[in-house]
Amino acid sequence: MDERVMYPSYRWVIALVTCVAIISVAIDLIGYAPILEEVAKDLKVDMGTATNLMAACTLTAAIVFIWAGVLCDKYGIAFVLVLGLLCASVPATFMPWIGRSYKLVFFSRLVQGASIAFITTTVGPILALWFPPKEKGLAGGLLTSSLSIGSAIGVVASPAVFLAVASWQKTVAIISVPGWIGIVLALMITRRPLPSEIISEPSKTMKSNQDGFTFRNALFSPVTWIGSFIMFFGAWTFQSLYNLVPVYLASEAPMGLGFGPMMAGKLSLPLIVVGIFATFAGGIFYDKVVKGNASPVVIIGFLLTAIFTYLILSPFVHKNLMLLVVCLMIAGWGVAFTNPSIAAFVAVNYPPSIVGRMFGFWLGFGSFGGVAGLFLGGMVVAKFGNFNLAITMISLAAGIGFILGIFLKPKHSVRIR
Repeated sequence: MDERVMYPSYRWVIALVTCVAIISVAIDLIGYAPILEEVAKDLKVDMGTATNLMAACTLTAAIVFIWAGVLCDKYGIAFVLVLGLLCASVPATFMPWIGRSYKLVFFSRLVQGASIAFITTTVGPILALWFPPKEKGLAGGLLTSSLSIGSAIGVVASPAVFLAVASWQKTVAIISVPGWIGIVLALMITRRPLPSEIISEPSKTMKSNQDGFTFRNALFSPVTWIGSFIMFFGAWTFQSLYNLVPVYLASEAPMGLGFGPMMAGKLSLPLIVVGIFATFAGGIFYDKVVKGNASPVVIIGFLLTAIFTYLILSPFVHKNLMLLVVCLMIAGWGVAFTNPSIAAFVAVNYPPSIVGRMFGFWLGFGSFGGVAGLFLGGMVVAKFGNFNLAITMISLAAGIGFILGIFLKPKHSVRIR
């Protein structure tokens, strides 16, 4: 069947609305990072405790991911997108009223963590059902780049809004507006059903692999666990880079580098923005260069992040803004470069009937790495009074991801037991 007939151009509209949803929740989740020192002062907690507000999101996401995949397989993309956007936007909107108690803020961050689980779980089914094999890497790059786009907007908008309104609670509420726009778009656009030929084609092309293949079978496949641990250390690296590094840049010396919220936001921007281009590059590299073999993409990405994250601790680097920005950009490039290939790998390797659950499982298991990275990072910051060990642990996590990438085999690795 001609792919141009089988896969209508409307698939790109579905992808773009999903991008808006991902961008919205990323803004809500990252918005705390550049102003976390102000949040800590207002709530009268130390920085280690304040860092738990970032870890709270990741903890909930890790728990919710697998159930998000089940809901996506059962009720569809639109339902899960709206549910995720509500989890992010409602707590943020009410922050001016609930943001005086650390316990309430912490609880609101737990709720917001569910948002990223619901939203990103839709990526696997979208790639599996709406896009032909030759476009999965590119489409995966578009979708996963949205997380970097939203994070980039968040680290710039958050301190700028804070300076304008002089209240972190109002700042959080204001930057939640895109989420409400995303809800309207999701309800208007993503409820469109799949064309019948798309529904039938995956069943024909994957029939030989799908007979008797269940979620339980997939859990016994070695590649499932290799991939899940890659996601674990990838989430550790990604979450810590995006949430701890801006705080490291902003915090007063000797805890951090003392650049303050505005300058930290500007310096964090290259770290995050480069991820937008890295995801597209990673998707194209996966499609065109390595022809669907995710292993080289993962190896290259983690190696770059491991090396250049560690370098930002060097006084020679962080005393030279040009070198600091270069190292931040390459560190951010590496981990983002891997994302499209991992999403495409899941979409290609599992039957459409379970791809939502499997993508949710990979993401959910992986998210515990983000929890571990942020929790342990905050703990060592509180204990030692600086970010040196926390940053070193990011580099080590990326190094482990590099090693695991060597063992990530192409699609024939998934076998029925």
